[in-house]
Amino acid sequence: MSILDDLLGGGQRQRDFKDFVNRYEQGHPSEGYSDQEVIDRYQDVAHAVPPDQYAQAAQEALARLSPEERAAFVKMLQERAQARGVALPRQMGSDPKDLGQVVTDLHETPGRLRDLLGGGSAQAQAAGSSPLAGMLASPLAKAALAGIAAMVVKRVMQGPGR
Repeated sequence: MSILDDLLGGGQRQRDFKDFVNRYEQGHPSEGYSDQEVIDRYQDVAHAVPPDQYAQAAQEALARLSPEERAAFVKMLQERAQARGVALPRQMGSDPKDLGQVVTDLHETPGRLRDLLGGGSAQAQAAGSSPLAGMLASPLAKAALAGIAAMVVKRVMQGPGR
């Protein structure tokens, strides 16, 4: 049974995800859950939906950040991409639709988004810590991933055309 079946089928797992979505929608997108919960929820659902649904979830999640937070997120992505030799669009703005597409494009290369948002060093990762462990040192990275996971879950549970 896939995660999407779990979300549609009811039960404890569906209740846990609904609770996560509710907490996401109640406060600031980076608050209301642990870093580990955000990582787990994101990993559970991010690759379970097609790229167009992921892109829509990313756009919706990034739209919940203030313009200043989105601009800071863009700056963080640009700095980390440059440090890791990853090419980003030259004219990358903070519009939720455009930024959501950049995040989606990064997500489509396995590990790339994680590597860019990861705050941990390669040495710490080699020492056995999770590659995502340092990711959520940035509240903006946490807000983006929590939002993407919450929006994917919300859309799946609402179903098409609802």
